[in-house]
Amino acid sequence: IGATSAELDCESERAEQAADYLAREQTSSVQVLTIGSIAAATLTSIAGVFLSTRGAPALAQDTMAISGGTVTAAFGLASFVVHRRTNYEHQRNLLADVWLGPVTSETYPPIIWTYLTRSAFSNSRRAPIREGIVGRWKQFQQVEDPPTAATLFGSGGSYDVDSLRLRAAMLDEVKAEVELARQDLAAIAARLLR
Repeated sequence: IGATSAELDCESERAEQAADYLAREQTSSVQVLTIGSIAAATLTSIAGVFLSTRGAPALAQDTMAISGGTVTAAFGLASFVVHRRTNYEHQRNLLADVWLGPVTSETYPPIIWTYLTRSAFSNSRRAPIREGIVGRWKQFQQVEDPPTAATLFGSGGSYDVDSLRLRAAMLDEVKAEVELARQDLAAIAARLLR
């Protein structure tokens, strides 16, 4: 239980670190574009005043104003579409078996997999813990997008900040359920020692 919990925690932290890196890069790009937009607006204003005080033709003034406004708007709009992505691989995918529900797991030890896949260990005793986890993922539309699901439950791929944070949260959820196995085993041991 401890080893599985530690592995889940490590994978969650790895995803969070990658998300933090991408978020910093994204913020930096937005700042550069914002500064570019401010600079373009400033230069356009200065050039417009210079042209008007020098008696430049109306066409030159209008051209400067339209060009400067276009550049300013382009920088501003570009800041809205900055979405950094990174290639993030996970050959040993701790979410895949939870999602797919094979009879035996390639990634979880048999005792943990039995705990997650047998109804007897869930609070309701009607459905396995694994089904509850998958149900919550579906309920909150965390995995509705097929490309996102393929990336999350495959061997990796192109992630953005949001999908990396989603992956970390999903790993944390599985970790919490695995940690509950420790509590259940302690309860069983206490009963046996009576």
